[in-house]
Parts: sequence; structure tokens; C-alpha cells
Amino acid sequence: MNTKAQSNQPKWGSWRVILGVVAFFTSLTLVMTYPLARHFTTAVPGPPWDNFVWLYDLWWFKHSLVDLHQWPVFNPEMFYPFGYALSLSETMLANKALIFPILILGNEVVAFNSLLFLSFVLSGLGMYLLVTYLTGSKWAGVIAGVIFAYCPYRMHAMAAGWLPLISTQWIPLLFLSLERMLRERKARFAIGSGVLLAVNVLSSWYYAYVVGLFAALYLLVRLWPWRTSLRDAVVWRNVLLMGTVSMLLVAPVVLPVIRGGGATMSWSLREVEKWAANLEDFFLPNVYHPIWGRAVLSSRRHVPSYPWYVPGFVYLGWVALVLAFIGLRSWDRSRPAMRALLWIAGLSFVVALGTTLHWGGERVYIPVPGWVEGLFSRAMYVLTGRLALNPAEYHSLRATNAIMVPLPALLAYLFVPFAGGMRTLYRFGLVTVFAVAVLAGMGVAALGFTREEEKHEAILDVPASKDGESWRRGRRRMPIPLLGSLLVALVLFDFASFPLPYGFSKTAAQLLDEHMAKWGEGAVMQFPLIRGLNGPMLYRSVYHRHPMAYGHGTFYPEEFLAVKDAELANFPSDETLDLLRTWGVRWVLVGEGAYDAGWGDLPDQNWSIVSAAIESSGRLRPVMTVQEEPLWFGERVSDVIEGCVPVDPISVDTVHVYELVR
Repeated sequence: MNTKAQSNQPKWGSWRVILGVVAFFTSLTLVMTYPLARHFTTAVPGPPWDNFVWLYDLWWFKHSLVDLHQWPVFNPEMFYPFGYALSLSETMLANKALIFPILILGNEVVAFNSLLFLSFVLSGLGMYLLVTYLTGSKWAGVIAGVIFAYCPYRMHAMAAGWLPLISTQWIPLLFLSLERMLRERKARFAIGSGVLLAVNVLSSWYYAYVVGLFAALYLLVRLWPWRTSLRDAVVWRNVLLMGTVSMLLVAPVVLPVIRGGGATMSWSLREVEKWAANLEDFFLPNVYHPIWGRAVLSSRRHVPSYPWYVPGFVYLGWVALVLAFIGLRSWDRSRPAMRALLWIAGLSFVVALGTTLHWGGERVYIPVPGWVEGLFSRAMYVLTGRLALNPAEYHSLRATNAIMVPLPALLAYLFVPFAGGMRTLYRFGLVTVFAVAVLAGMGVAALGFTREEEKHEAILDVPASKDGESWRRGRRRMPIPLLGSLLVALVLFDFASFPLPYGFSKTAAQLLDEHMAKWGEGAVMQFPLIRGLNGPMLYRSVYHRHPMAYGHGTFYPEEFLAVKDAELANFPSDETLDLLRTWGVRWVLVGEGAYDAGWGDLPDQNWSIVSAAIESSGRLRPVMTVQEEPLWFGERVSDVIEGCVPVDPISVDTVHVYELVR
């Protein structure tokens, strides 16, 4: 252990400096998320879809605590009459703890937007603390914080309404605590690492793998050579202490998920394939950019049919990549911290590419003779079927006289417990973004952004290379504040996404909700089913207060899935209506436009067919017909993306309301 590094601990600055950094990131967030501040109490970012799921989740959390006086583990008003075990979806406990006073004293809309806003400020601050610790350079910490806080991954998560994934601020704090645990060897940093690992997991289940896996890899690489580390009692004590603290905090939430086999908590291989990053997505120019974003998005050979699957969501940034390259050139890559960063950057990059290689939105196939394809396919059938812990259907990946390019994530999907529950593997690219931001910070430090060269080398415990020396000699050509400001401006310009391209969604009640609030008791159901199985319809129950025979979450209850594609899909058959009566459904809402747009639950359904069947059944009494109002405003990309699901006809439709009379 380098005692010099221990005795020269980094100085992040006085509280005045820290407050200045917070004020800096607060100001940048106001600009980079514009016009979020203007709609802070009345709307949420992005189209009306998953954002309303988490808006409702925040509302239910407060409603359970304040009105029902119970801990929110079960919601009887979703998927009525079965209810919904909240362990089937993200708990977001760490996120809710962060905004708890705002949620309890305010409302769910303000709490939602506050969490978004805070995540930008705290992600920048967390990265500042980590990189300043590693390099001794405050400018390096600031620029790395800007790269991490405003990267397209985070802007994409905000646009898509993925509130659990936006809380990335705990990631740099975890790695900072790990570094201090390894260097300073104190138990308090082991405890802190355990707490921060748990907080990451309790922000999003994805981060149990995305962050937990790479924190473990970071430790393994940093502790090399293992023969020496395994003989060190302090290392054992700290690692066990960290693991124990983390397990104690996470176990009360994880155990109900493991025990609750009430739903199929895995995704098909076909579904997982859709949500992988393409190889070029890491380097594609920012598709959210106000100047070139539309051109980049329009020029793609593959135009996505689902609004949240857009290219470039894991774009690393060319300014960040250049700075990271300088960092790689300037610091000794054989040293533990640099080696560990390279490992997590490389492996997370590969995992984010998914189970098979993709380019331009298409799976990559290598032409081969038929007999080679046959042998390969037989081996894959055995691997994905007979041998797999989580069996998968290989047939959807097979092609004539060609073989796909399998990637390591395929083995994880097939053989790692619960890995089949991770649909969106591109999210592992967050760790790549994180590692590049840290390396970019090292590059900034190598440019000479510190006046204390001895401290600079002692903190990193890495001797500068000749390249690093030449960079530092050249830094006097431009004053440090001017060069630092220029680098910040270049990063912000590269990542600029304002005004937010996906706009905002209003959170006010619709006319239909106001009418429904005055109706008598009884559960409500919507058809076609996609009308009910989405966030906006879930959130609207906050206003009408009727139990819902539908709902939305990461996974659905087994009882609902058992009838979803059979009895329910046959609406308005007598079988379906009998089932609804046993569920206590009284009010049935039917979207005319959804059927005519091809979103029916059976092939070739349209409104004429469904309306005629409703009339002939004699069991559904017409109550009213209402035209829904658009929720989405201020967006500038829907004309580029194909199949804009949230706008029409799911959230904006002509709705026919019926009462189930017998």
C-alpha cells in the first residue's frame, strides 16, 4: 500500500467550493433540461407512456402511507379483483427516500420532476468527487461530471419516462467508496460501499446486475494479484463487511420477489433481442441534438417502430472519447485503477450489444455453407434448449445458409439466475459511459489541470508517461480556466438536447375522468386491452378512483395472464362478459380508433365488427361517448419515428362507455 497516497488525501475543497459545484450543476441542469422548469408542477417529460406508470407509483406510495396508513407492498385497485404485488415491478425505494419530503408534503408530479432534476445535479456532483479523488484535479472532476450527468443515456431515460433508471448518482459514489476502501483500508468505507451498493439496487432492479456485476469486477481487478489479497485479513474483513451490509439492506425487498412466483418473470429471447444496442450506437452523433439530431435519426437505415428504441441512446460523445484517449495515453495502463476501468468499460460495452451482434438495426449474419449452418443450429438448439437454465427459442434467430454472431450476453441469458428477467441489455452501456467519463477526467488532468504535480501523481499512484509530460508542458499555452471552460462548452454542445425533443405530457384529468368520478361503484375495464395496459390509463384512476381490471407493471399477475389472450381477447363475447361480471366489472370503456388502427386483440378486428357485436350482445348499455384530448405537447420527433404508439390511438381516442348490465 502506498503510504504517500494515504498521506496526501485529495481535497475536494471547502464547503464553499462544494456548494459552488452544486450551484454549477444546478444551473447547467436548468439549461440542459429546458423547459422542464416551466412545467414543473403540471407535466412530466416525454410522451404519455412509462412516465405515467412511475407517476402513479409515486401517488400510490403516498396514498398508502398517508391515507391507508400501511406500507405499500400490495395494490388491490390494479388488476382487480386479484390486485398487484408491487414486488413484480421496480420498488424505487432509494428514489422515493431521496424525494420523500417533497412527495409527502407536495404531490407526485412535483416529486417526479424533482427526482429528475436532482439526479442530474447529484450525478454531476458524485462524478466530481470520484474523479477529483482519483486525479487531484477539480477541473477534471467538473468535466467528468458534465460528461456523466448530461450523457444521452440519461436524457433518453428521462424522455422514455424510466424513473428508476435516472438515479445514476449513486454509481460514482459507490466506486469512490470502493477506491477509498481499497486504498485507505478503513471499515467505514466498507460499510459505505455496502450501503451504496444497496442503494443502487433499490433504485432499479437492473442496477443489481448493471452496477453490482461491474462493482464486483472492479474489485476483482483491483485486488490482483489475488494470492496476495487473499492473505490480507483487512481485505477479507472489508469485502465481507460490505457484502453483509448490502445483503441486510436489500434482503427485505428481494426475498418477496424470489418467493413470489405469481408471474412469469422472464422475457423471451426474441424480446431481449429487440432491446440490444447496435455496434454503431456508441459512436453515432447525438440524435437528440437541436441542430443535427433529426438528420442523424432520419438517415438511419433502420427507423425504429417503437418510440423508445432509438439509435444513439448509449452515445459516448466524441469530446469525451478524445479526452478518454488522452487519459489512456497519459497514464500507466498497468496500474490497478486504470486496469479496472478498462475491464469494466470493455465488458459493459460487449454486454450492452445484447445476445447477438447488431448493426444498423439488423442482426448480423455471416454467410456459410448449408452444412455448417446445420451443425451450428443443432448445437444452438442443444445449448438454448436442453442445457439452458432459462430455455429459449432459437428458431427465431435461425437463417438459411447463414449464422448469427453470438455474444457473451447470450450465455448470461441462458445460464445466470434471473438474467432472463432483464429485457433491455443496452442499459449495461451506462457503465461504459461511466468508465469513459472517468477516463476523460484523467485525460483532463493529464492536460495539466492541477498546479500540484507531486500530489497529482501520488493520488493516482500512477507515474505519468512521456505523453502525459508533453501534454502538461503544452498546457501553459492557454490559461487553465479558459481551457476548462472551453472543454465544458464542447461537452455540453456535443450532448445538447434542448428544448427536450420528446416534449412533455400533461397530468391533468380528462373530461371522461371527471364524469367517471361521479358514477356509482364498480370496477372498470378497457378494450382493446392495450388501451388499459399502459401508464396513462393507470394514472387516470387517480382522478376517477374506480378499481381497474387492468393495470401495468414490469410483470403481470399470473391470474391475469391466464385469461389475457383467451377469454379477454374475445371481447365482447358472452364468455368475456361473464368473466368480467365475476370480476365485479361494471363499466367498460372501448376505444374506437384503437381497433381501426390495428390494435385489436384478435386479427382483423375493427370498430365496425366490434360495435356490431356489442349491439347484438344486448348486455352492454351505452352510457356516453367522449373524445379524449391530446396529452403530449412540445415534441419535435414524432414525424421521424415510425408507429408513434403513445399519441394515437391509445392515449387519444374516441371512447365509447358502456355499463355491463347482465
